[in-house]
Amino acid sequence: MTVRPTWRENRTLAAVLAAAVIGASGIAVVTAVLPQVDLGPACGRGAEMVVVDGATACTHADVPPPGVDIDEPVSTAELHAREGVGANAVAVAEELGVVATPAVAVSSPDVSCDGDGQSGYRTQAMYVVEAGAANRYDQVKGDIQTWAAGVDDVFNRSAALTGGVRHVRYVTEPAGAGCVAKVLNVTVPSGSMVSFNATMNAVRALGFDRPERKYLMWTDTFGKGICGIALRYTSDVDSQGNPNNGSYPQYARVDSPCWGHGDGTNESSIEAHELMHTLGGVSPAAPHGTSQSHCYDESDTMCYADGGGKVMQQVCDRSREYLLDCNFDDYYSTFPDPGSWLDTHWNSADSRFLIGGGDNAQPGRPTVLGAVLGVNNPAVPGLATQASVTPALPDGRTLTSVAWRAARSDCSFSDPTAVQTDVTCNANNAAGTSITVTLTDSSGATKVVTSPLTFSSAARTVGVRSVVAGQPATTSPTASACTSAPTPVQAYFYDVATDQPVKGLPATITRTTGTLRTLLAATSDTTGYATASATMSTATTFSTTNKALPAWPAAAPSTQAVAVAKCAVQLTADLDATTRWYGQTVTVTGTATRVVGGAPLGVAGLSVPVTLTSTSVVSGRTTTTTTSLGTARTAADGSFSLVATPTRSGVVKASVPASVSYEPSVVEAGIVTVRVPTSTLSAAVDKTSVGYGQTVTVTGRLLTDTGSPTPVAAATVSVKVTAPGKAPVVVASGRTAADGTFRVPVLLRTSGDLTVSYAGSAGVPAATVAVAPVTAGSWAPTVTTPVAAPTLAPPGAARTLTGVVTRTFNGATEPARSLRLTVSVQPVGGLATTTTVTTTATGAYTVRVSPRVTTTYTVRVLGVAGHLDAAAAPVTVRVG
Repeated sequence: MTVRPTWRENRTLAAVLAAAVIGASGIAVVTAVLPQVDLGPACGRGAEMVVVDGATACTHADVPPPGVDIDEPVSTAELHAREGVGANAVAVAEELGVVATPAVAVSSPDVSCDGDGQSGYRTQAMYVVEAGAANRYDQVKGDIQTWAAGVDDVFNRSAALTGGVRHVRYVTEPAGAGCVAKVLNVTVPSGSMVSFNATMNAVRALGFDRPERKYLMWTDTFGKGICGIALRYTSDVDSQGNPNNGSYPQYARVDSPCWGHGDGTNESSIEAHELMHTLGGVSPAAPHGTSQSHCYDESDTMCYADGGGKVMQQVCDRSREYLLDCNFDDYYSTFPDPGSWLDTHWNSADSRFLIGGGDNAQPGRPTVLGAVLGVNNPAVPGLATQASVTPALPDGRTLTSVAWRAARSDCSFSDPTAVQTDVTCNANNAAGTSITVTLTDSSGATKVVTSPLTFSSAARTVGVRSVVAGQPATTSPTASACTSAPTPVQAYFYDVATDQPVKGLPATITRTTGTLRTLLAATSDTTGYATASATMSTATTFSTTNKALPAWPAAAPSTQAVAVAKCAVQLTADLDATTRWYGQTVTVTGTATRVVGGAPLGVAGLSVPVTLTSTSVVSGRTTTTTTSLGTARTAADGSFSLVATPTRSGVVKASVPASVSYEPSVVEAGIVTVRVPTSTLSAAVDKTSVGYGQTVTVTGRLLTDTGSPTPVAAATVSVKVTAPGKAPVVVASGRTAADGTFRVPVLLRTSGDLTVSYAGSAGVPAATVAVAPVTAGSWAPTVTTPVAAPTLAPPGAARTLTGVVTRTFNGATEPARSLRLTVSVQPVGGLATTTTVTTTATGAYTVRVSPRVTTTYTVRVLGVAGHLDAAAAPVTVRVG
């Protein structure tokens, strides 16, 4: 057998007019074009024209799957060995979460029984052979039925990935307790296999031309240049009237060299591929569709590089090759993402040729987070319009967050974290924009949906009301203001037709004092108010209107007079709590109002100092201290709030100081009692007796009690040792961790009582804890007698004395590291002298000498802190 290049490695297409699309695994699919187009000879070399009930298309053959030579016959024994796609489709689906029941037998020919097995829209399995050729129907009928069941596995397990059920509705016959695909034994005249067109004409002449049938033909032939080929109509119509859904008879042909594939590594079923084409997949207009009716987002049964000019993308795992529609967004899903392309175009899962499809297609369940976004278009610039999102949540998940945003920065949302919100964009900008919402579910998955927001250009009628110091002109033609106090001057804009506030409308506010006129500028916010500020010392008049815009012509001005006088302010104040631990906060809230026309009116923009007055008695004398807790500022309605941290007990007061604008006023908010917490310090040491300079570790925890133990973080603790009759000495310090714990290593050089202390800080009192008596014991050194090298040398020659010092404490011996040694030098007939050396990390020492006469050397540990005195035997260095 000659092995040709694989179908994913080598293919040549001649796309001509309404060119045929080439199927996966080397399969050609015919695309029929409606209405009728007379292509004539334009199909070109290597192509043929197909006409079915007036619909015309070109077909192009392609190379076969790997290792298959379509010019070589296939023995019956080899066909028996082909298992089809079923087993691998089941395995991959199980890996993706579709559990197979124990009753599933993937090598079984059983398919779903439906009705009488004959009526309605069905797929008809056919064994087709030319007259005069060997008829192997009896030998391969069972194989074809098993392969047909494998095709059904592909469709149903692919549906299960989106929570649905779909079975191929075959023409069936009873078998045991179930059904199998009924396979017709069809003999066509000699020469009918020379082309797909000839084959279709031959079976149609035998009466196989019913629009309610998909004729899936296992053609027992080879050497005709065809592996698989099918007829698909190019329509995206999202309705049961789609021409691929029973408007015309449709045919698929698979020649014997390509039967029953799908049992190899990442090798899909040719029969499943061809049947999907007859069901309408894949539209070239699909998100990942190709001009040849395939897809380029690998891996799935319908995707491959078909010469349509698309670059292949490896989106899904390669094992997914057995199943349909990677990511369920191009041609097959029982629950397409709401609002997506597949949700609004032809979806082969809705085919009436599938059990579960049809007019009342049974929906699946979302397996990925989806969403439908609705925006009430067109909006009016400056007025609110509604936007809402409807999530599609997979089973077991909940919606955890919603976030709205607009492409224009001037657009705002009434509730930017709700599924339904109002969006308002400025009145001075009618350019279209887009609205985007991002959903997040409990698995962490996100879905981003965007919709355009458009605006009407029709002119509206705007109304305006002048409002000074919270007093509308409609009820207060002459408003009251406080002398020389900053006063809010507002223009309230509203849509006359709906009474809705208008956002982003530029206001023109004219101020007249005597003969002097000035302009104040402001822009309305989402509440419709454009707010400016003015100070007045005499009577003033304001006139408010808007700058004319295309959608909002200028409104008739609203005029309001203002009388000014020094104001009396009434204060109220309260505390949210009367008892607090040191460092905790209290919130002071209240209102500042003045009476206008017999009714209280909030005073906006007023500074309200808040103080704490405390009293203490020292040596019989009472002292009163007043400290500031901060200054609050009143809101538009006169309310204020201040969060303060009192450090001692006392009376909290709010006040308005006397000024040119206001009469003085003071009110008590209440008495706050500040409690100082207690500190708790615990500590332990890992060893109480060590050799001088060895390390002990002190551990513990610092807590403060404010009703419950609370860790004190980043606090410095000191470790002290108090020797008998001596003052305490700080031997180490450390800082507490976030949980209040500490761990301090200590090089112990002093014996005595070990304590740990905390010096205290604001609100956290000092604390000390006794740990244990500790002993820094003296080491007992051992000095080895030095060895001289060379043993004999001329006068003045360099000589080296070497040795080792160890030390012992409580039975443990170690090298005496970095220990200072005293070396006594006694020359014959000369004066004695001393020198010093220091041991290395291993306790070794080296003395370099250049004696001119015979000299005796003695190495000692003498007067070293923490060490007993010790000496090596003297060594005499002779000079020869």
